[in-house]
Amino acid sequence: MDHSGADGATGPRDGESKKRSHDGKLISGERNVPRRDPASANGQPSPPPINGAVMSISGSAAPAAHELAQLPPEIIHIAAEFYHPLSKLLLRIAQECYNELSEVIQTMAEIPVDVYPNGVLSNGMGAHAHTNGGSASSEANKEKKKLLIKFAHDQRAKFIKLLVLTEWGRKSSVDVCKLVDIFQWAKDQNAGMDSVDMQMMNIKMFTNHARQFNPDIRTALEVLSTGKAAWIPDMGFIPPDPISSEKALKLLRYLNTTLSIRLNVHENLPPQLRKWHVASGRATFVVDSEFELDVLCYSEDTSDSWVFVDLRLLFSPAPTVTTEGRFYQHFRMQLDNILRLSGLSGCFDFLHNFILTHKIALLKSQAYDLLRIGWAGSLKVEPVHRALVVQYWTEKPGKKSWIEIGLSSGNPKNGKPSWRGPPVSFLTVRWFRSGVEVKDAELKFDWKNISMERILKRVIVLHVDHILRTGQDTIPTQMVTKATLSETEPCDCVLEVSLGSPDNKMTVSLETVTGKYILQPATPMSARAENFINQGAELGSNMTKLLGQTLQDQMQRHAQQLGWKSVAKHALRLDVVKEAVKLNVLYYSMYWPAGWTTNWALAALIDPSGESWWIVELGARGKTITYVEQLKVEKQDGKPPISRATLTSVERLAVQLLSLRVTIRELQLLQKANSLQSELAIPRRTATTQTYLRGWVLHVKTADLLTSKSGEDPWLEPGIRVMCQGFRSDYRNIWHIASGTMVKSVAEDMQKLMSASPQKNFTFSENGNFSILLSTPFGDSVFDELKRRLRDLDRLRSFTTTLQKRKMKLTSSSLQQVEFQYGKTYTTTVNFGQENDIKVDFSPANPHNRIRKLLVEIINERNPEIAEIHSEDHTALDRFCTTLIFTRPILSTLSELEAGPGNLRNPAVHTHAIGKYRIAYDNPLCSFDVRIRPKDDKVCWQIEDNDKKATDVRPSPERSASHKRLETLKVALDTFFKSSGEGWFGIRSGIIAEVDGIPAALRKLHETVMSCAMEGGYRPTMENGGRPTPPQALPSGPGPSRGPGPGNGRQPFSTKGNSQMHGKNQQEVIELD
Repeated sequence: MDHSGADGATGPRDGESKKRSHDGKLISGERNVPRRDPASANGQPSPPPINGAVMSISGSAAPAAHELAQLPPEIIHIAAEFYHPLSKLLLRIAQECYNELSEVIQTMAEIPVDVYPNGVLSNGMGAHAHTNGGSASSEANKEKKKLLIKFAHDQRAKFIKLLVLTEWGRKSSVDVCKLVDIFQWAKDQNAGMDSVDMQMMNIKMFTNHARQFNPDIRTALEVLSTGKAAWIPDMGFIPPDPISSEKALKLLRYLNTTLSIRLNVHENLPPQLRKWHVASGRATFVVDSEFELDVLCYSEDTSDSWVFVDLRLLFSPAPTVTTEGRFYQHFRMQLDNILRLSGLSGCFDFLHNFILTHKIALLKSQAYDLLRIGWAGSLKVEPVHRALVVQYWTEKPGKKSWIEIGLSSGNPKNGKPSWRGPPVSFLTVRWFRSGVEVKDAELKFDWKNISMERILKRVIVLHVDHILRTGQDTIPTQMVTKATLSETEPCDCVLEVSLGSPDNKMTVSLETVTGKYILQPATPMSARAENFINQGAELGSNMTKLLGQTLQDQMQRHAQQLGWKSVAKHALRLDVVKEAVKLNVLYYSMYWPAGWTTNWALAALIDPSGESWWIVELGARGKTITYVEQLKVEKQDGKPPISRATLTSVERLAVQLLSLRVTIRELQLLQKANSLQSELAIPRRTATTQTYLRGWVLHVKTADLLTSKSGEDPWLEPGIRVMCQGFRSDYRNIWHIASGTMVKSVAEDMQKLMSASPQKNFTFSENGNFSILLSTPFGDSVFDELKRRLRDLDRLRSFTTTLQKRKMKLTSSSLQQVEFQYGKTYTTTVNFGQENDIKVDFSPANPHNRIRKLLVEIINERNPEIAEIHSEDHTALDRFCTTLIFTRPILSTLSELEAGPGNLRNPAVHTHAIGKYRIAYDNPLCSFDVRIRPKDDKVCWQIEDNDKKATDVRPSPERSASHKRLETLKVALDTFFKSSGEGWFGIRSGIIAEVDGIPAALRKLHETVMSCAMEGGYRPTMENGGRPTPPQALPSGPGPSRGPGPGNGRQPFSTKGNSQMHGKNQQEVIELD
């Protein structure tokens, strides 16, 4: 498309170059977008017509559509992603400021401080004026202040410029973007013009070769058409006849024979040319790693010189030399001359020295190539006459290292000639490591495949090997180190150092080009250590500190995740910790896991052998250590890695050991035998590891825990095992499991008990093994709790045996309480509680509530009266069960009589003892004593009438001398005392009843007494001394009828006075009750 002249102004344009929006509409060059001429818009006249053509302007502001189409394309906009962001500049400036500040601080630290002898200044001031490195007016302080002020001034100016640039960029961003677009457009135009110039120049150069210089067209046409030209002179040369294959073979055989005879008989070859062979009419001499030389001769006479045929170089990279080249022609002439003058020996010397010199030149060229690529700034090449000096690691601090490659004459040091012949020069390399020549190094360079990079890497490999081995010697022997070395690649030489678990390791290597140390994996701490080591710090100490800090950081991070609280270190000095544990502690951390008290702590110590875990008992204010013990955490292949699972296991193991150690202290104070043994716990398998953690088991003697009575057979095996199971869910108390074995006879009974009533905190197996779950506060001994639980277990065992002997049904049981059923409906709960405080509970409707306190006295062995009732009961539990058996019938009957309808105190039952009760009636007034009596080999109950006893043992209402019982009652009782029934019989003064017959006797007695009750209540008569009868409602219990009327013949009071009296008396009775 032509854009020049008038055609360029009015020519049509391609529509595809127009700019469109996302929806396809034209943005530039739209028909309906008005465009104002800049000159007309500013009030200036329109430009003159072009080539005489007059442009017509319509009255409308919008130009013609075809004029808009002729506009040039818009300038390409440079997107924002091609710019460098301003934040990058800010980051660079901030980093540069930080680096310069570090350099200023380092420079200030290196300024020597003025020191005066004896600490006295020239003006007489004492040494106290030298605080902070000297007085304020010293030269050192002035120099430091100048450096600091200069740094602040320079940085201030730099940041002011940055601020101005930022403000300018914020205001002029739009204009600058346009300017960048215009600049890029102009740059592209300039590059296009340069490209056109270059292409035109190339066309001129290429066409120059196609030009034929001064062609002889006439001669060429004649030769091409006829094959000859008459004016070309003829030399008269007659070509030889072509040789046949037989003659060629004969000639080659002749040459081979001639060469073999000459070389074997007449020639005195140097030792370096003894490797040769003859073939194809030529002799080939082979010098390894240098060349192959082909020569020939036409006679056996040594006076006839050898002729050079070919030369092949046996090293790489070898130069490519063409036979048509000028160098080859000159080289051939020179070799022929040397063969003619000096023979094969001179030819070898020339070629040998030529090859060695070329190899040095080749190495020099390769060294300069390395300087231009990856080794820039780290090599220094110094070529010398027929030698080369290459210095490597030029930026590494300290003394310099280099290699010297040159030619050695091979002359012996003593100057005497060798029997091997004249000396031969060879390539030699001298290596200077840190300024000192290394004479015993095995360099082993490959002179066949010449490579300056391989030579440097070989030397650097040996240097890195020396550095890593020296650094390995400075690392403590307790740490695990592994050196992996290579013979060719320095970057493959690695020193692996680990502290503690295999995961906490750091690899040290050196960068091949710069010689700087590289620590991996890269972390902020390893970056700081790497910087220190590269500045000349010792490798061993820094690696030890780095791995220790890394290990401590890992433990601290996982401890925080587990919620462990760190113990403040300012009170506890490092030397105190070292003295307590007897280790070379590098770092330590102390924690309070959840539930731990402040006087105990879990310590993580780091020494050159790795991490170790200790339980520590702190002294007053946490400044001293009173007790320490190490935890043994093991894994099948070494120490476990630092992780949350490992720390959780360590915490569990620490709680075990701490709890058992506290118990052992108490056992030692009590002089009880014990032993603590460690056992491998069940392995915890994960996806990648299998960890074995040690568990602790405390063995104690059963005799120290249980006090058996004389003559009683033991029911437990001699030993008890105690294991700690860690915290409970409240993180205040500790779970313990005590396990032992019962003897076979006891195990059978206990197995029946467990099958009938499973225990919550007690397990039992068929072979007699049992386990008890114990709970104690953190830091307390489990000894007392174990004694109580074994005592409870003994009680449970004894009580179960007693229940089985009494054929009572056990409903539920535990080590603390037992609930069983006696009779058909009655149950009781025995709560063992403390040793001498056994509690007994009955349901509210149980008749034994009447004697509950007495039963508690019996089961606690505080009431020996019942012992005479049953001589076969030897324990309090036996006596308790016996008492329940023989008192159940009478107490249930007494409760039944008291619970009769309408009965308030008729009868009233008074308990005097377990085997003695008094039944008192108010209507009619009488009382009876019921007591237990032994008879033969069993017991029975005796009912006695108190009216036949002495006056002083009667109840108070019956003690009056004038008191006389109702005749009707006397007659009825005499008749009752002479009768008998099932399980009971009368003895004229009372009743004798068996244990199961007492209920019928008491019911018959109650029926007899109530049959004599007076209507309207008991009233005093002359027979009873005229004392008023207590107003008491008649019971509605069973009794004979007293005539017609409601209430079994009982007539109510009909008068008002009687009614009032009855109500008043009833109210008084309620108050009295």
